[in-house]
Amino acid sequence: MKEKMDLSIMDMGRMMQELFRVFKKRIESEENAEVKLSSEQFSLLHALSLKEEEVIQKDMAEMMGKDKSAVLRIIDCLEEKGLVRRVAAMEDRRKNYLMVTKAGYRAIDLYMVIVYELVKELRDGLSQEDVDTFHKVVNQIRCNAIKL
Repeated sequence: MKEKMDLSIMDMGRMMQELFRVFKKRIESEENAEVKLSSEQFSLLHALSLKEEEVIQKDMAEMMGKDKSAVLRIIDCLEEKGLVRRVAAMEDRRKNYLMVTKAGYRAIDLYMVIVYELVKELRDGLSQEDVDTFHKVVNQIRCNAIKL
């Protein structure tokens, strides 16, 4: 007889789907943006802006959990919009570093207002203690997953 398992961790997956659905809807409906971004474009642009060291396409693919060709398409689109640029590495001309442009940082700032508002709405009804417990649980699950 199978033992009944606690599948509450699956609730996290459903929660993440809902978060991404709402995030995507808000990001893609932003009317004040001088440059329209998809949620994937924003995610890559934001992740790139947080990196302190030089970043190549392969690094972004690994960080986002996507294949290099999918990331290349996103980077191409961001470059067309003037939000990132590729800079050839001096030591290896085949390698391009990715850099966020000034226009890219302006776009990030605008879209982060949406993110902060969404987070504020999502925290509605939660105490700081609830939020702290949530972070503790999520970090432990993430650490456990990294070990697998």
